[in-house]
Formats: sequence, structure tokens, C-alpha cells
Amino acid sequence: MRHNDEEQMEKLLRQMPKIKDDRDPKQIYRDIQPKLAHSPRRSKIVPAFALVAALVLFALVAPMFVNNIQFDMSLSGSDSGSEESMDIATMNSDENSDDSAADTSREAIEEEEETSLKAEGDEESNDFAAAEFSTAEGKSFVTPSYNQEIEYAVTIGVSLVEADNFEHGGSTTPLTVIVPRGENETYVDALNKVRGEVAYEDYGVMVPTINDNVKISEGDIGLDRPMPILDVTDMAKGLSTYQDNLFSKELSDTFSNQYTHFLFSDNGSTKGVQVGNDVYDGPVEYQTKNKRAYFKYHTGSLPLLVPGYERFNSIGNALKAMTSAPEQADYSKLEPSIPDTVQVEGLGLESDGTVVRIKLADGSVLENNDETIFALEAMMMVAKEFGLRGVVFETSQTGTIGTITLNEEVSVPYSPNPIPYSE
Repeated sequence: MRHNDEEQMEKLLRQMPKIKDDRDPKQIYRDIQPKLAHSPRRSKIVPAFALVAALVLFALVAPMFVNNIQFDMSLSGSDSGSEESMDIATMNSDENSDDSAADTSREAIEEEEETSLKAEGDEESNDFAAAEFSTAEGKSFVTPSYNQEIEYAVTIGVSLVEADNFEHGGSTTPLTVIVPRGENETYVDALNKVRGEVAYEDYGVMVPTINDNVKISEGDIGLDRPMPILDVTDMAKGLSTYQDNLFSKELSDTFSNQYTHFLFSDNGSTKGVQVGNDVYDGPVEYQTKNKRAYFKYHTGSLPLLVPGYERFNSIGNALKAMTSAPEQADYSKLEPSIPDTVQVEGLGLESDGTVVRIKLADGSVLENNDETIFALEAMMMVAKEFGLRGVVFETSQTGTIGTITLNEEVSVPYSPNPIPYSE
């Protein structure tokens, strides 16, 4: 009797419809992925309790289920054992296949969750980095000012990787880092603190030449104020003409806002110091920088304001030059800083001659975005180049663009290209 019951059970199991999920595991993953990307990670504690509860419920219900099966099997006949074995083997194979697909799907889901979380973390990190270039008032590509009592605005002159002009060679521009001012610290101390910490390649620029084993200190050699002393003893001083030209520009971008001269030293001597193609016997005055146009250079994480080579006799001519790319090599990547959407209609100086009023045409598209902010701040840097203290952007539009309030006087910036720094 027991044998017959077993045969009836096997026959019933064989006659049951096969349960098989014909869906592709990859398709299952693609269907649920969008939901996973936007759903928070759930705790594993609640599913564990649910599993335990399911097991307890199964233990209570299973005996009743088996009894019902035995009752139903008494109404069924019997088939050959070979067919039953084949069907059972097929069912086991299908079950294993389904389990494998489920495992593959679970692994894909877990990998997607980890990737999603990592991407969210990276996005948060990028948002934080972007926030470093914003002030309390709004986004800016210049350093408007800083608290001189507790901070230094350190400018680091750097050469651009992808900017070149056959007549003048490469281009340089300063990066600006706001550094907390320690007790009795000099500007040079602040410079030494940060110049090795900047990820220069992220901005599409070269590591500054002063980072080639140049030791920098501040000294007083009897002039009206101290100056930076650059010890080049361990530096590779055999510079090409191209490198030599860029090095002098980098030094001007780095020090000219704080000092009027610098001094080279080699093995303790300040006489007959050869660097590149030049020999120095004493203090060197920085190159004059004024009345230049500013262009855009964007090969890294931020667009940079870059001064051009030509010097102009009026602000109007400088601004006009900024509506097109400067003369450069074919592979050079300097761009106009003033787009077609921002049109300068006229210029005028206020009565004291220290503030320029820049009239923007009514057709200008002044949106609070990177392109417009960059253009207006490029104009402000030009005003600084011409020795002015303020700018008024006159327009029929009202409101604020970045940190700039339209139709109101704003001070010219201290320096361009702020980059983040934290101790």
C-alpha cells in the first residue's frame, strides 16, 4: 500500500505543470535597475525576521499540505519509473537553472546597488568641490576680495598645457588659493604651504617651475620692503628659450601682487646666477602687466581666465578682442570669453574716472549661468587692468548674475581663477 502511495505521488508530481521563468536575467535586471537607482538601501534586519516567520508558518502548514496530496493521489494511476525519473530530472534541472538565474540576477542587483551608491558618493564629492568656487552670494570665477587680517590670497603662476602662440610662445595665468594666515606667517610661508598640494593637471596646466626643487624664502636686503628669495641650487637650470619665457611670466603671476622684486640665489650667492638663458646679479623687477584682454581656457575641470599678450589703448578695444579667439597655434585652445549672447553697446567713465559703466544691449541674454558669469567677470578683470576700481553693468534687466548685481557698482576682482583648498 505504501508503495502504491509513493507511485501515485510521483505520478502527480510528474503531471504538475512545470514552473519556469523564461525571462532573461539581464532583462529582469534592466527592468528593476531604475527603481534601485532611486531607492534607499533597506535594512537587512526586517527581511531576516520575515524569513523566520515564513519558516515557522511553513512548519505549521506542511503536514496539512502533504495529507491533501496523499488524498488526491489515491484517485490517480501510475506510469513507468523511467518517465518519472526523466521528468523529475528535468524539473530539478529547471529548478537549478532558475536558481542560477536568480543568483545571477541577485549578484547583478547587488553590484548595481554598490555602483549606484558609489556614483552618488562621487556626485556628492563633485558637488562639494563645485561649492568651493561659490561665495555666499553666488558662483564666481574670480576672487573678489579676502580678509587680509586672517588670510592670504596666494596666486600661483602656471603655464597652460594646450595654449600656444608662435610669436609669443605659451600662455600663463594665476591660480588663486585662499590660505588661512598663521601667526607671524609671510606670504611666502603661505605659498610654500600650498604650492605642492594643488592638482595642477585637473585644471589643464603644468606644474609650476618653482616646484622643481626651488626653495623660496622671504628676505630683507635693504630695500623698502622684503622680497622673495629663490634658491635655485637644486633646480634644473638649463631651460629652453620657451621655458625661460614662461618661467618669468609664472614668477610675475605668483609674486607681483605682493612684491615688486625677487632675487635668485645659487649655492648662497646672488651674483652671476644663471637660469635658462639669463644671468642675474641682483634683484629682478617683475614684468609690467596691464591693459590686457582676457580669454577662456577650458580643458580641465574649470574654465580659466587667461590674459592675452597684446596691450590695448582702450577698454573698448580690449573688450572687442575678447569676442573672438586670439591669434594662436592650430592646436591651441584659447576661446572667446564674451559670447555672442552678451553684447556691449557702449562704455563711459564716471566723473571721478575710477568706475566704468558698461552698457549691455537689450538683446543680450543675461542668464545666471557659467557662461554669462564668466563673461562679466572677464570684463571686470579688464577694468582692473586699466587701473579702475569698479564696474557698473547697465542693462534693462534687473537682478543678480553670480555675485554681480546688475545696474549697481561692483568692485574689480583681486585675482582670477579661485581653486579650493582646505588644511
